[in-house]
Amino acid sequence: MLYDQHIHSRYSQDGSASIEEIAQQAIVRGLRGITITDHLDFCEAEIGYHFYLEHEAQRREEFERVREKYADQLEIGWGIEVGHPYFMTDYAKDFLSKRSFDFVLGSVHFLRDQSDIYLIDYSQPQEVDRVLKEYFTDLLALLEFGGFDSLAHLDYPLRVMKGKIAEPTVLPYREYIDPILREVVRQDLALELNTRGFMDWKKRQEPEDWVLTRYRELGGRKITVGSDAHTLSAIGGAFDQAAQKLKALGFEEISYYRNRKPFPILL
Repeated sequence: MLYDQHIHSRYSQDGSASIEEIAQQAIVRGLRGITITDHLDFCEAEIGYHFYLEHEAQRREEFERVREKYADQLEIGWGIEVGHPYFMTDYAKDFLSKRSFDFVLGSVHFLRDQSDIYLIDYSQPQEVDRVLKEYFTDLLALLEFGGFDSLAHLDYPLRVMKGKIAEPTVLPYREYIDPILREVVRQDLALELNTRGFMDWKKRQEPEDWVLTRYRELGGRKITVGSDAHTLSAIGGAFDQAAQKLKALGFEEISYYRNRKPFPILL
């Protein structure tokens, strides 16, 4: 299971490492393949699509150079993490139709008022509830837009809710999550197991066990695994734990995407 399909380079505003540094670290960690999935958030925020466009040509040039340089040691996929394309539907469709990727992650980082989920004040319990309900509603809107391969970090807002909720679970929002999982299965997409949660206050993968179990009950079999690394030290993090968890929940393989097509990797 040595394929990390969620890594951010310096071409994401919150990333820090060059693509070459990422490749070198992946080789040291014993990975067989990685996918560079820099942010493309379709919004006017500072970390929005303008930042990506300003660096797109440089990102592609470095990617091609590094992929060729390390071709005999590591498979490097050309990916992207697309955020809330429904903010700019026509532009997003045009943008994606004119570019090719190995792998496209779909995600939500901003709410409909374009407030950053990371920067909201969660001191009031009703604000926690509001954000989670809006977030899951927007995940359905993301799925309605489509155009991606795997749904990223389904319980993303919990990352910044330590001390604001009693325990790191989204079980109270099952009625919102079930339609999301059904739609992922209906579209034959993958669901991401994000290992970042093992390293933060949740001490478990994202999403939690019951979500993965429910996904499998509904017929979901495609799972992608990513560290969501923004630093070199996080690349491939907790992959052994992720593999053990998936096996325990009845999954037999993960999916690795090349040219937008899933290839099975046995656990």
